[in-house]
Amino acid sequence: MTETRRALVLGGSGYVGREVVCSLAAAGARVVFTYRRGAAVAEALSAETGARGYSTDLASPSAIRALFAELHAEGTSPDLLVHCAVVSGTDALADVTDARFDELHAVNVRSVFVAVQSFAAYLSGRPGDVVLTAALDGIAKIPASVHFAATQSARLGMTQALAKELGPRDVRLNLVLLGALGGGISAGLDPARLADYKRYSALQRTGAPAEAARAITRLALHNRWMTGSVLPITGGL
Repeated sequence: MTETRRALVLGGSGYVGREVVCSLAAAGARVVFTYRRGAAVAEALSAETGARGYSTDLASPSAIRALFAELHAEGTSPDLLVHCAVVSGTDALADVTDARFDELHAVNVRSVFVAVQSFAAYLSGRPGDVVLTAALDGIAKIPASVHFAATQSARLGMTQALAKELGPRDVRLNLVLLGALGGGISAGLDPARLADYKRYSALQRTGAPAEAARAITRLALHNRWMTGSVLPITGGL
């Protein structure tokens, strides 16, 4: 890197997000991150990395916009955005209520839109990078809960559309597609389905969050040409 990057990691206290915060900080970026319920985890992460944590409800558009406004007022607007936050769902079709559907879409879809909208507004002519994450559900042809799958495929659509719109402003936007990991939302997978993931992946194992974070960090900090693309970190599934 020729200059210090300012990174915002949404969902930085999560299973993958923690590793992303650590990886970006280790690479020399100045990192801030959001958390919702994991205050103790956030405090420990801040102590370990020097990154600042902000308690933010990603289901609230006003809370997201307020965070970006606060960072701008402090002169620390990010030029790098990583979205790791996700609400999972394994409900059967008949069991998905309107409230549950809205909950998933608020965090998994709308927060992406609002965050990128705010990010772009405060770039002020600077180049930038956005890295989104998504699960295989709704993108690969695998068994999935429809309300969760819809949110993940929405992230793919936003990646492609936003890359075209923001590309002329020298903003790169890509999606990291994550396979089954050893924890996080993968912990809720049916054991038989998890066994299938291992059986049909080339490496025949689940991934580690640090492996995902290394790929996200490299894409965020060193990519200059790829945009609107999907980087599969799936163990060869």
